[in-house]
Amino acid sequence: MATTTTMTGAAFDQLPFDKFHRWELLHGELIAVPAKTPRHQIIVGMLSADLYEYLRQNGGGIAVWGCEYALGEDDRLTPDVGILFREKWESVDRNKTPIPLPPDIAVEVIDPGDLAEYSLRKIWTYLGSGVKEVWQIVPEIEIVMIYRGVKSVTVLDVAESLSTPLLPGWEISVRQIFSARRQP
Repeated sequence: MATTTTMTGAAFDQLPFDKFHRWELLHGELIAVPAKTPRHQIIVGMLSADLYEYLRQNGGGIAVWGCEYALGEDDRLTPDVGILFREKWESVDRNKTPIPLPPDIAVEVIDPGDLAEYSLRKIWTYLGSGVKEVWQIVPEIEIVMIYRGVKSVTVLDVAESLSTPLLPGWEISVRQIFSARRQP
């Protein structure tokens, strides 16, 4: 039987930095986050750069990757990309983590080793904390799922484009998101 380590967000925030392991806290449960694949990191980098440039040109906030968010007393999650619109971004202390408020959009790229149960629990936690949209990108089957609430899920395949009313005029083809997978 596996042992579950539980703690509060305040205790989690006091953990020493560990350069060899990454952790998240979900409803008080300490979760080890597996190392990310090169394909995962390429998708995150490409999408982050595209969103960062859109937001820079449109004065609408920031896209950051690898930042931890305090989403509740016992939740510390690190989306692959977190988008903060201008109002939130202006209130953030850029020298501190965790960021004490939810991103407006959270992006999660799913690796083959990621557990489905954990991934779904994270989506519900994001949405319950005030995240407006969660994008779940699944390279293995080349789909993007957009969650706009627990009862609103849109699934896109490579023939479609990802866009959102939250980012007027921004759009990227799903095929482009996964194009890095096909490169040697």
